[in-house]
Amino acid sequence: MISVLPNTITLGRLLSVPLLAILLSGYDYQLAFWFFLALSFSDGLDGYIARRFNAITPVGTLLDPVADKLLVITSASVLVWDGLLPLWIGAPLVLRDVAMLSAGLLDSKLRETPVPSNIWGKAHAGLAFLAIGLAIGEAANLFFSGWVSHAIWSALLVTVSITSVVYCAAWRRIHVLGSS
Repeated sequence: MISVLPNTITLGRLLSVPLLAILLSGYDYQLAFWFFLALSFSDGLDGYIARRFNAITPVGTLLDPVADKLLVITSASVLVWDGLLPLWIGAPLVLRDVAMLSAGLLDSKLRETPVPSNIWGKAHAGLAFLAIGLAIGEAANLFFSGWVSHAIWSALLVTVSITSVVYCAAWRRIHVLGSS
């Protein structure tokens, strides 16, 4: 029974993304903030449970990054559209995740041999969730982050760059090894 729980949490996060988009588009930022916080927390929770109880599955390995990327793509897109996240941070964030999601879903070699997670990817995900959460929280008038947001955005651009290079190198390695 416990082996189903991480995938259920991940699937719940994936299916909740449209609701978050509706909350953000409806300018219900307070509810959107708490909902986004719960979705962000669920990302760590499903991974913890899967690792702790040896419940890592091929479905979870596929669904978790898809859910994370759709959450970031959707949230960042709406926030940029509403002027709550600057385009200079939203565009690279969204483009990176769209490219990685597309490559992962369309490239048969990547579906067979997914790129393993690494510390840079985890740092990037954490910073992306933090940046989006801060933007929503500020829009909800829950707090003002000021210079903290700018520091996080700068760090996020660094992780966008590094994770893009790491992913491309891994993708190339998979293709080279696969054609040998």
